[in-house]
Amino acid sequence: MKRLSIFLLILLIFLSNISIVSSQQPSLAAGSYILIDSESGAVLCEKNSTITHYPASMTKIMTAILAIEMGNPEQIMTATQSAIDGIGVNGSNIGIIPGEKISLEHLLQALLITSANETANIIAEHLGGTEAEFISLMNERAKELGAVETHFANACGIHDPMHFTTASDMAKFARYAMTLPEFREIVSAPSFTMPATNKHPTWPVMPNTNKLMLSDKSDKYKINGIKTGYTGPAGHNLVSSAINSEGMELIAVVMAVKNEGASENVQLYSKELLDYGFNNFEKVNLLEKGKVYRNVKVENTDDIYGLDLITTADLTCVLPKDKSLRNIKEVQHISDTIYAPVNKGDIMGYVEFFKNDIPMAKVELVAARTLEHKPEPESLKSVAKKVYDNIFVKIGLCVVGFILLFILLRFTLRRISRKINSNRHSRYS
Repeated sequence: MKRLSIFLLILLIFLSNISIVSSQQPSLAAGSYILIDSESGAVLCEKNSTITHYPASMTKIMTAILAIEMGNPEQIMTATQSAIDGIGVNGSNIGIIPGEKISLEHLLQALLITSANETANIIAEHLGGTEAEFISLMNERAKELGAVETHFANACGIHDPMHFTTASDMAKFARYAMTLPEFREIVSAPSFTMPATNKHPTWPVMPNTNKLMLSDKSDKYKINGIKTGYTGPAGHNLVSSAINSEGMELIAVVMAVKNEGASENVQLYSKELLDYGFNNFEKVNLLEKGKVYRNVKVENTDDIYGLDLITTADLTCVLPKDKSLRNIKEVQHISDTIYAPVNKGDIMGYVEFFKNDIPMAKVELVAARTLEHKPEPESLKSVAKKVYDNIFVKIGLCVVGFILLFILLRFTLRRISRKINSNRHSRYS
């Protein structure tokens, strides 16, 4: 019995330690990494995420963004010799031949699924006019997406000392790219086959380089992208995205993995980040669109029931499952005194949410119905003025005045007539 008790105690301590470890942030042997909520961009976990590294083929995420925004999927592009030569030493490629004609749609598939360097160069030359001009557009778009420590020197990711980014910036690019339906569809494909061209009657099946997406069998989430990257100076990089049954989507970026077994470790590290996120965070609905947020009193109206304020949008956030760690503050911005008239749909204020005193989001509040202004009691002088101002009243007053004047005149004439007759009668007598 004593031995059983000791065994149960040891087992309890062991299980407790597992629970503690699973709730702790990962510590990975990578140069930098970051885990974010795809919807809001909120950072759930990070290490050295603002330190610059070489992105290698993760660069192609930005190339694809510009291609989707600027190009037509059916546009046919012709491979040049310079595009083929620009793949770099031992650069990833699928063997496109100079003069080969391929649609932008299929170039994007080869770019993102098999990471073909020449496809990035072909796209850059056609959409930018020159590769240099396209690279300038890449750097400009990076800044527009909030990147602060990124500089691109080519479109495919071959090594260049002036070609660098950070895990934080790369997460911003990936987050935006996944809002583009064409991008999302391509990066989630396990493989593709290029259709016949003027130079290739057939092509082999081309598997996705994202082995984590192909091999992961998690029952908590499904990996749906995004992009690998490798060069000697860069090490192994991976941007991965995953979504669960509740619709919570997370993006993990792992950069500069250079240890022994790095090609497998970058997948393991990415998996560990995603596991941490889905084990310890959940999607929480803070506000629901169209619901009554609160009721307020309205001055200068006969209505005694107050005015309901309605939320104008849904607000969901990814927050720790442990409610003691959420640290969410809700602040209402509504006027202390509201006066009628109020029209249905008028903006009456907003509610703002903060996490760790950092603004998260705000939702406007609108009037649920119309409230009319209560008329003030009118003074006797005001009533008299209104009556006088009425044209029909004026005519009536004139008529009455004329009648009274007529009666007065007739009465006066009759008195005068009687007096004259009385004097005559006296004289004759």
